[in-house]
Amino acid sequence: MLLVSVLIVVNGCVISPRRTVGSTTGSGSNSEFSVTANPTSQTIVAGASGTYTISVSPLNGFTGTVSLNATSSSSNIVASFDNATISGGSGSAVLTVSTTGATTAGNISVTVTASDTSNNISQSVAVTATIQSAATTGGAVISAESALSQTGCVNSPASLTAQRISFPVSPASGFTATFSATPSSSAMDAALGFFVLTSQQPALSSLINFSPAGVIQVRNGDSFTASAIPYAAGETLQFRLVENLPATTYSLFVTPPGAVEAPLATDFQVPSDQRGATTLGGWGQLVNAPNGATLSVCNFSLR
Repeated sequence: MLLVSVLIVVNGCVISPRRTVGSTTGSGSNSEFSVTANPTSQTIVAGASGTYTISVSPLNGFTGTVSLNATSSSSNIVASFDNATISGGSGSAVLTVSTTGATTAGNISVTVTASDTSNNISQSVAVTATIQSAATTGGAVISAESALSQTGCVNSPASLTAQRISFPVSPASGFTATFSATPSSSAMDAALGFFVLTSQQPALSSLINFSPAGVIQVRNGDSFTASAIPYAAGETLQFRLVENLPATTYSLFVTPPGAVEAPLATDFQVPSDQRGATTLGGWGQLVNAPNGATLSVCNFSLR
């Protein structure tokens, strides 16, 4: 290990930053990387799972390969990656934190360590999963109603991967979902929707789209239709979505800031990948563009 200590004199003050650089190659390169997580914390109902986007960014021309590893303060959760290796110095991976019905309520910390073993460099970032106890009464819809009325936000940056939040109990037949959404840009390409339970990693079946034209689009079958409702950067919209799985239809309503609730869709057809489904596995969001934009979805409630 090589300990580097530098003295910097600024306005008469001496600053002595320190950093430890481990190297097995003796190359003397200062190329490194940073690692970040989004969100850094979220609420997960016991028995469900939550996802975090882990991003690696290069510093000083870093182009190496980074391996990801996750450790947890609890043995009652499982932390896994969709891709544990990031090549070329930059990229992202999805960390999934899975719980069981026996996972104890409380805050659980998961530390993600990103390592470039060839240059003996590592960085880490911590995320928090706030575990809520799952409801134990009634049927599927009743349990989901009491379990999924929770506060908090899921903030998704532009990414190639959808942010997925699983339902602790799969809603059957039909349900009503309410939530708020705040886009950071007035020219986004971002989608909101649901995941169908499958044996493979499910894809996002989107119903709502924040279009680059600055209006909300809604899905009717397998195509999107532009509404007359605009959106603006930083403004929060309140949504109410009523889905009827047996009828394969849904209705959607929105309340813009300072306005009354307005219909966006009335008995529209759900996408083809939801037809025939008797349950849904969770909700999610995907921000395609622009770079640096985020979509914040808060206070998701299901009944």
